[in-house]
Amino acid sequence: MSTEKRSEHKTSLLDKAKKLATTPGVYLMKSHEGDIIYVGKAKSLRSRVSSYFQPITHEHPRTELMLSNVKEFEIIHTETENEALVLECTLIKRYKPKYNIRLKDDKHYPYLRVSLSEPFPKIEWTRRVNSENARYFGPFPSSFAARIVMRLLTESFQLRDCSDNTFSHRSRACILHQMGQCSAPCVGKVTEEEYKEQIKSATEVLEGKGLEFIDKLKVEMREAAEEERFEDAARVRDQIQAVEIVAQTQSVIDADTRLDQDVFAFERKEGIAHGVVLQVRGGKLLSVKHYDLQNFDGSLSNQAILYDFLTQHVLLMQEGNDLIQAKEVLMKEPPEDLELLESALQIRIRVPESGVQHQLVNVAQTNARFAVENAKRESAGHGVGALEEVQEKLGLEKLPRRIECYDISNTQGEESVASRVVFVDGAPDKNLYRRYKIKTVIGANDFASMREIFERRFSKMDLNPGNEKPDLVVVDGGKGQLAQARAIFDELNIQGVDLVGLAKARTESNFRSKEVESSMERIFIPNRVNPIPLYPHTRAYKLLTHIRDEAHRFAITFHRSLRDKKSLKG
Repeated sequence: MSTEKRSEHKTSLLDKAKKLATTPGVYLMKSHEGDIIYVGKAKSLRSRVSSYFQPITHEHPRTELMLSNVKEFEIIHTETENEALVLECTLIKRYKPKYNIRLKDDKHYPYLRVSLSEPFPKIEWTRRVNSENARYFGPFPSSFAARIVMRLLTESFQLRDCSDNTFSHRSRACILHQMGQCSAPCVGKVTEEEYKEQIKSATEVLEGKGLEFIDKLKVEMREAAEEERFEDAARVRDQIQAVEIVAQTQSVIDADTRLDQDVFAFERKEGIAHGVVLQVRGGKLLSVKHYDLQNFDGSLSNQAILYDFLTQHVLLMQEGNDLIQAKEVLMKEPPEDLELLESALQIRIRVPESGVQHQLVNVAQTNARFAVENAKRESAGHGVGALEEVQEKLGLEKLPRRIECYDISNTQGEESVASRVVFVDGAPDKNLYRRYKIKTVIGANDFASMREIFERRFSKMDLNPGNEKPDLVVVDGGKGQLAQARAIFDELNIQGVDLVGLAKARTESNFRSKEVESSMERIFIPNRVNPIPLYPHTRAYKLLTHIRDEAHRFAITFHRSLRDKKSLKG
């Protein structure tokens, strides 16, 4: 539509709006295809709808974008503004308009599980809570937060993290015991009673009784900052944040047995918005609900977003929640139309400044902030979703948060070098990349070169900062290269690290055909005959091929620089 015709159309809609009644109601904006793209409520339909079509530029760019797609509008009259608010939320839920904020409820947030029936249990990550003989802690704001806490507690209290099969078949302690990260109950280094004390200490942190553990981490963070080890300080800071979420949340349980409250908080950053609701009934924190605020408009005020968030959540809960509906809502700041919301939804909205209620708001805000930071972290790399897909695809026992890939490069055995690239939580961490000159191998011998690199890397694992054990090592190549790497791992007694080979796609041409067939990228796993195909559209494919290609680029760049220097000297 041309600018002139758009202006004429806007004028005709304004004329139509000026004829509306001044009563309350709901208006529906419709696109040229007939879809409902926005639903709003109004105290005066004439005044509110007319404001959209005035010959001015609206303050919010999103409003201008929405209006450029509006062909017509419809209105629904209501007796009161309260009825208009309820009807607005009902229609938003039914039609899911493109330009309204919508709540996407994630019903499968992660928990940590500790078995009560095993003599030597471990802390496990799960999205499902069953009625089996186990204790569950959570939910956590993200799988990233849950896994940080799981790893932190496992290492700090020297708990096992190996599979049950590995645990039952060990004959000697693994490298984690040598690094002081596992007490080696598999080979009798601790008794069942001693191990139960370790588990008890870890679960006390999950119960919110581990504030002294947080204090210890804060000391570690300050020391790292004073020594200008800023990466280590940042890592510990994230650990503190993750543990505080657990400690703070659990500490408010049973704070006041008279309370039935919903505690609202949301965080926004760089186009991402996430909401959290703590549901407290009888003084007990019964659930933590997380929502992605979809169709989030960055130009909206916090008060406007809180209005949409609160109304949609309350009406959603009224439709089918087993919990008693809370009559009191706590939040950091009041939403728009406070009196209207209290009247229409039959709730009381408070902004506490101290006491237990203030602490509850801080807990909700911490959860929301952590979820947004995790979403930002995922958008910067491949994200935890890609890691989970790799874990499922390869059948790994634990999430491969730290993945390393190695590549050898030389020219007919000359200037032989190797590279190591490291991806942490799905994103490359270039501070952990390493280049190696091959020192002990003469000529083109990739097997011997890889053995040298693995020995240099893993023998210093507990000595160099940032050199902690990887969860997964990827080697470039198929079954033969993987078998060589596996033999080196066994020779060097490298344990607790998953190992796979990633083979490039093969092209196969038939001289009788004009077609050239190409296979997919394939993953080879130890003790498995057939490779696992990697489909190009998957997140696992994008992550693993990115790591492999980055290792090759890093190695070949180093090799070329050495070769060029040598040619200049010659």
